[in-house]
Amino acid sequence: MKRIVVLGSTGSIGRNVLDVVRRHPDQFRVVGLAAHRNVDVLRAQCADHPDARFVVTDAAAAAEVANDPARRAGLSGVGEAALLDLVRDSGADLVVNALVGFVGLAPTLAALEAGIPVAIANKESIVAGGELLIGAARTAGVEIVPIDSEHVAIAQCLAGSARADVECVILTASGGALRDRHPATFAEVAVRDVLAHPTWRMGAKITVDSATLVNKGLEIIEAHWLFGLPYEKIDVVIHPQSIVHSVVRFVDGSMIAQMATPDMRIPILYALAYPNRLKSDLGAHVLEFPALSFAPVDERRYPCFPLAVAAAKSGGTAPTVLSAANEVAVEAFLAGRLPYTAIPELIGSALEALPARAVASLDDVVAADDEARRWIREHHTTATRGDGR
Repeated sequence: MKRIVVLGSTGSIGRNVLDVVRRHPDQFRVVGLAAHRNVDVLRAQCADHPDARFVVTDAAAAAEVANDPARRAGLSGVGEAALLDLVRDSGADLVVNALVGFVGLAPTLAALEAGIPVAIANKESIVAGGELLIGAARTAGVEIVPIDSEHVAIAQCLAGSARADVECVILTASGGALRDRHPATFAEVAVRDVLAHPTWRMGAKITVDSATLVNKGLEIIEAHWLFGLPYEKIDVVIHPQSIVHSVVRFVDGSMIAQMATPDMRIPILYALAYPNRLKSDLGAHVLEFPALSFAPVDERRYPCFPLAVAAAKSGGTAPTVLSAANEVAVEAFLAGRLPYTAIPELIGSALEALPARAVASLDDVVAADDEARRWIREHHTTATRGDGR
């Protein structure tokens, strides 16, 4: 039985992870949970997994838990530092990182340095610290297993193939909630419009990232680090049906695609069970799939996408600045402080103002993230009003 810790257990990915665990009680045991502030959901999860230790990173939420005699005995600690202790002390066979944002980097690195494999859905940690994470995994002799459907697809398509045989990998993008809306109307869109994703049910940030296509920029960087591919061999196409999750084209002209219904539990099951496969009742017959279509990315519709690709190719601290600026911009948009059309403006200005520097340690990444957020606070006061970081 595989002992797992779930970081970000109350979010969309975390809840799906625990649903997969519930479906396979003979395969997985939850020994640790971590959440930010969703106490009601966390209470229910703790009831389902009474032996699991848990961490709450928000102080006010932790105080609420501490006042509940039925739950406080399992509370391991409070704050981001407690995430690291939970990871290191858990005795886990696998850490599932379903956190959102830069906060996921340090616990991922801690798990790998402790010799614990990581199943990762936290894009930002690989984007900001990919070189550090890959190095730590190699040193410890453990694996980073992707959870994102696109990277799970690539892993399966590449199985048994030499990298020299790969012509390119093609990540598919749904196009997000605004894919059929005229760009001239983007200044008028409301948060509810952007969160109305046509095929996936995800958390708010990733749904906004899907609409701007920042998510594909981040996934290009992830694919670069996870599979050791140069950026010239990574492409993106719009695929509205979200059935084909990625395609690998080989040098002989043949292509292998991975297909599945748009249900995150399918790639999650792959990641949890890796390197084995478990039988499930998820998915569909190919005859149930709609007609499939593909189109190139229109950069006029998705101005954030070329910014993300440029940051990826710049390397060093540029992806960290990209990720930090996007986090701030999306948070401001969701809070009503920033119009949708200002998201690429904020990201672009931060990347222009903060040239890329080399990354040699976690401190370099943390400093770049702090610098980006500080610069945005000083130059985009409307976007960061009320930001506590």
